[in-house]
Order: sequence, then C-alpha cells, then structure tokens
Amino acid sequence: MANVEIITFTKIKEIIGKKKFYFETNSIEELLESFFEKYGDVLKEEILDSNGNLKKHYRILVNGRNINILDGFQTKLNDGDMVALIPAIAGGN
Repeated sequence: MANVEIITFTKIKEIIGKKKFYFETNSIEELLESFFEKYGDVLKEEILDSNGNLKKHYRILVNGRNINILDGFQTKLNDGDMVALIPAIAGGN
C-alpha cells in the first residue's frame, strides 16, 4: 500500500470533512472505492456520472497530472504521491 496525500476542494471537502489528509491505497480506483464505501452515495453521485465515469466538471490529479493522461482510474499510486480531487471553477465577470 502506498501512503498518499489527498487534497480536496469545495463540495468534496464538505462531504469528507477534511481538506488535506493521508490515505493508504494502491490506485485511484481503489481510493475511490474506499471513499464511496466510507462516505456513501452522496460522494459517488457528486463525482461520477450514471455510467461510472468521472463527471466532466471534475478532475483527479496525481502529482499535478490529470489521470486522463495517465491510466485513468487504473493509475497506480506510490508512497508520497499527491492526489487532488478538483471541481472545475466557473464564474467571474
């Protein structure tokens, strides 16, 4: 198991109750499954669409790189990796 740093923002931070914490996991898929088990459907419905894909307005970054350019949900994690769960931010004038 890899010990990774998790950083959350906005709605995900509200659901999980923490902005930054450490978690042991081997992949993005395993991380999400653990989170869905612990935090329930409210988290799952927030970030996944009805087909089980990441909603278009969310990004998951590993060490600053989008999982879409890595191995998607199968992206393997290593000790010290940083995983950020980020919603798109819109607004302005």
